Amino acid sequence: MKGILQKTPKVALFLATNEKAGRDKLQGILRYVRLHTPWNIHLVENRIGEQHLGDLRAWGATGVIVARMPDSVRTVAQAGLPTVVMDSPTFYAEHLPKASYVISDSECLGRAGAKALLAQGFRHFGYVADAENWDWSVERGKAFRETVEKAGCACAFYGGRAAQKREEWVTDQKRMVQWLKSLPKPTALLAARDGRARQVLETCQLAEIDVPGQIAILGVDNEEILCENTVPTLSSIQPDSEAGGYEAAHLLEQLMRRTQRKPQTLFYGLKQIVVRESSRHAQATDRRLLRGLEFIRLNACATIGVPDIARHMGVSRRLAEILFRKQVGHSILDEIQQTRLARLKTFLRETTLPIGQISEQCGYQTEMHAKRMFKQATGLTMRQYRQTKKDRLP
Repeated sequence: MKGILQKTPKVALFLATNEKAGRDKLQGILRYVRLHTPWNIHLVENRIGEQHLGDLRAWGATGVIVARMPDSVRTVAQAGLPTVVMDSPTFYAEHLPKASYVISDSECLGRAGAKALLAQGFRHFGYVADAENWDWSVERGKAFRETVEKAGCACAFYGGRAAQKREEWVTDQKRMVQWLKSLPKPTALLAARDGRARQVLETCQLAEIDVPGQIAILGVDNEEILCENTVPTLSSIQPDSEAGGYEAAHLLEQLMRRTQRKPQTLFYGLKQIVVRESSRHAQATDRRLLRGLEFIRLNACATIGVPDIARHMGVSRRLAEILFRKQVGHSILDEIQQTRLARLKTFLRETTLPIGQISEQCGYQTEMHAKRMFKQATGLTMRQYRQTKKDRLP
């Protein structure tokens, strides 16, 4: 009977959870399942030692969701089951003509990146495509270029290559060095994804190009393990991949219940742009200021003060304060406090350490001082903030 399930659905998920986008998609799928119909799920992640699922029908699968795992396409096609593909429609459409799609709005992401960088006053731009010519990479670059050119600005392009012509990184990096050196300074770059943004940052360091003073970098996906562990940290656009996963699960359930028969194409958009150091102070071309900012990032949780920063910058305290207020918009002490606060929030979100211990590790003289500063900045106590973040977890 249409719309009625006779038994619990068995769904195969082909998701590359080594990427944040894949993990977020999985979170969205699982949230849908918890709120609606329970599924039996087999997750294929292409991990080392992972057993192959084999024949999907022999396992008893009733539906499939697949995202950015091209090696799985033959297995999925042979099964002929209700299928939802997330992203890369150009690749999958050839092999899965009857599949439905839930796709990241790559044009939206490209436009958002351009507008964010335009708002900072840049006049020169560039786009670094993925190493392979994935459709989403091409679309992001096209929308980025069109948006900056519409604003009357130039946009250089560092292109990807087809799989059979793809270069090793050592060769690619040599070409990238020359391309980066040829750009007018300062230039703001959007990279197709965070992994590519990190390669750009590494290449800038090799070529002795200041980031963000001469080249500002913005990635895509907000892969925190990458973005938070570079020097400087990487700014990134975060697609709403969790919402995409939820919509994919909803669509697959409709297909399995046969309340939806025709293939559908849906889109999910932008969640947020996370501004970090690689683009945050792009106007700051003064190398002395950049040294001060980096010194704060490295030592904010130690016992440092304004004289320490000025000394590291090689200028007087008065000039150091002038440089910060002119190019960053606030004082050196404010920068220290903001950096400490950001670190404190991370500890609250990601650990169960006692608040007193967190306060000490983040450079506050006393727990009471940390609590007062946190409440003043956020309107919440640290316990309230920690509980709020837990409540938002699926």
